[in-house]
Amino acid sequence: MKPWLAVLVLIASLSLLTFADPKAMNANPSEDDFRKLEQAWLDAAAVPDLPTLRKMFSEDFMGTSFAGGVLSKDDVVPADASTAPHMPKCTLKDSTVRVFGDTAVLMGTVEMQVPQKPEEIRMTTVFQKHRDGWQVIAVHMSKAS
Repeated sequence: MKPWLAVLVLIASLSLLTFADPKAMNANPSEDDFRKLEQAWLDAAAVPDLPTLRKMFSEDFMGTSFAGGVLSKDDVVPADASTAPHMPKCTLKDSTVRVFGDTAVLMGTVEMQVPQKPEEIRMTTVFQKHRDGWQVIAVHMSKAS
């Protein structure tokens, strides 16, 4: 086989492998993808859906609660025996997303649907691309004024 033909076949094969891989096709998620991921977290926390929460949060996650406390993954993913909701039902409202390579930042308003009166908080969530997909690595929450 001629050398240029072998190189051409190799390039074509690598291109097919890259475009056939679903993870590679999703290499450039949109801003809406991060909004959906944020809402999926809020939905999973309200149930709680522990397997989803474990997968969504990085092991080295850190955060700040709206009460000012420092959070770890153990604080946002309830213990195995816990069946009580960790957060009330929440809805992501206005948000802005910026993607910086393998890191994305979402800033937005979250409405907490508490029985007495809905309450809004401001939330900044940092996502990072890991081997198994995008995970939450940091969160900062504060009460909206």
